[in-house]
Order: sequence, then C-alpha cells, then structure tokens
Amino acid sequence: MSAASVSEYVESLNEEQRRYVSAFIDFMRVEYPQLLPKISFSMPMWLVGKKMREGYVAVSAAKNHFSVHFSDEAFLHRLAESLPACKKGKRCINIQYGDESSFRVVEAAVRDFLKRYPVEGNASR
Repeated sequence: MSAASVSEYVESLNEEQRRYVSAFIDFMRVEYPQLLPKISFSMPMWLVGKKMREGYVAVSAAKNHFSVHFSDEAFLHRLAESLPACKKGKRCINIQYGDESSFRVVEAAVRDFLKRYPVEGNASR
C-alpha cells in the first residue's frame, strides 16, 4: 500500500527514517512555503511547475539512507562529485542516516537548484 498523503508517508517510516525525511520536509516548508508537497511516485515531491518535466525536488527513505531527488541529471552529477561520502542513484543523491554534513550540503544544493526556476508556488495547481 502506498501513502495517499505526505503525512501518511511520514507515519509509515521508522523513527530514524522519519527524523530525516521530516527534517527535509520542514526545510522545504520553511524555505519554500509556496511549494506544496504531494505524493508522486510513492514519495513526497515538490513541483516547481504544473508538470514534473518543469522541475521538481523529492525525498524518499530507504533502509540505510534517505534520498533527495532532482529533476536535472546534470545538476545531480555535479552535486554527487562534491559529496564523495554519498552515492548517486537514479536522479537522486543517497545520504546515510547520521551524515549531517552531507545533509547540509544537499540543503544548500536544493537552494541553488531552485534558484534556476521561477518558484511562484503551486498551491492552485
């Protein structure tokens, strides 16, 4: 069963997963309150436009890491090169639970990534 809402997704996680995914959700809520998360591909996702091809950021939890997903593969590749402790997945960077320094670098990368888009909000979309 997949989650129907972001809160259901978070509730389905174990304590460690919940802590990091919730921290990322809180980061997005504070930094980009105009972007509303929705469940897409079974994970919380923030669209910068009406469609995924217009840009997105997402977060997901796995057993030993959590992932932050980006719509731009070239951006992700550059980010992965700057984070040797993290592995790159398909359109995502995998951060080990407890790796706070990599998490902070990824948060800064999200800010840089979203500067590329006219983030006006998707509340009415």
